[in-house]
Amino acid sequence: MHRSHILNTSCLDCIVNPMSMLTRIAYVLNYTLSRDIAGRTVAKFPDDTFLVAYPGSGGQWLRRLIANVMDPEHPATDTNIFQRVPDLYHLSRRRFNSMARPRVIFSHECFDTDCHGRVVYLVRDPRDVAVSIYGQERRRRDITAPLTIEQFISTEFMATERHQGGWAEDFSGAIEQNGGFTYLSRLKEEFLGTPASWGENVMSWLGAHEVNSGSLLTVRYEDLFERPERVLETISDFLDLRFSGKKIRPAVAVSRAFQTSDWPSQPGQWEKALPSSSVNMIEAAWGELMVLLGYPVTVNRSRV
Repeated sequence: MHRSHILNTSCLDCIVNPMSMLTRIAYVLNYTLSRDIAGRTVAKFPDDTFLVAYPGSGGQWLRRLIANVMDPEHPATDTNIFQRVPDLYHLSRRRFNSMARPRVIFSHECFDTDCHGRVVYLVRDPRDVAVSIYGQERRRRDITAPLTIEQFISTEFMATERHQGGWAEDFSGAIEQNGGFTYLSRLKEEFLGTPASWGENVMSWLGAHEVNSGSLLTVRYEDLFERPERVLETISDFLDLRFSGKKIRPAVAVSRAFQTSDWPSQPGQWEKALPSSSVNMIEAAWGELMVLLGYPVTVNRSRV
């Protein structure tokens, strides 16, 4: 076949779908002007603080709590959350570069060698994480043929190639422009980062830092759920925010009042939601890490 007759998939896609070509052209323009979504490529500074949580681990809840501690008299909303605790998945590189420092930034990403500041890492029992992500995916997708939780865990949750697109859990994923041309034209191939699998994400941070050292504070979802004020005081001390109980207690109260629809679920939901095959699969993959983090594995327990 003559070389001129050979079309690569990318070019063919542009011919069949002109919108794809427009999106790519718009992305190049946005990139040139630093208006593309920052994602993992955001410029990082030593005085940055990162709140990191694997998807489905309650990261948006912690993000809102921290934002409310910063200003409990003005509760965090879908708009002002980006001024107080921006995430990597909705703001441009230019917007990040213009922010006042020091910054507190939210991320789902694996360890990044460019992160030289302090990191608060929120970890959650992966069995509950699986239940949470499955619920998010069912709400986010238009699935004609129902995907069972067992199928989801075996085909998607355990996969190492989990990618971060233009969403960041339910809270920020509700932003209207996420589905539009303006938003997509600011993404590189509609791709922003790689949370990878739960185990890889957790180990990337714990392996790169000494646990609960001067640069990494590991917080368990379960402890935050049971004792939010005490955990927030620990985070405040770690980050040198010096927030007193007078600020933390109102922040927790206002977070509860404004999160009635998506207040975090009680730990242990997996006990009723996961079939034994899914539990066994998760524990076989990450059992040692789970025990290290204080999540006992089951021992021949009969399940539905």
